[in-house]
Amino acid sequence: MPFLMQRDGYGASRTRKPQKDLTQTDEGRLKAAVSDCKQILKKMGVSEEDIFLGTINAGHPGGMLPLTAEEADPLHNCRLPQNLYIADATLLPESMGNPPIWTILALAKRVAKICTATMAQVCYTAG
Repeated sequence: MPFLMQRDGYGASRTRKPQKDLTQTDEGRLKAAVSDCKQILKKMGVSEEDIFLGTINAGHPGGMLPLTAEEADPLHNCRLPQNLYIADATLLPESMGNPPIWTILALAKRVAKICTATMAQVCYTAG
């Protein structure tokens, strides 16, 4: 028995694998997001020639900026600016293949605690 995707009512699962085509609304949102990302990258000094689009899919990517053993405790990749933290699957060692939402939630909670403590220290010493 097929089920409908809850977000917008489009999509189905007939073979135990969900299928959802992009709607015009989805495509419009993706185009707007790509435009926003390009503007941000350009403001950061990235040239138009160096910007590329990856494959659009609903997979569970991960491991684009994995943490080393030394970075695991502070949850901060040394290639990032000191005041920039990431709290998503980017930090995982590799793509997990399965929905990583619980791992990402736990990671985000830990990163939020670190950021809160860091900001409290900055505010305390500045004030």
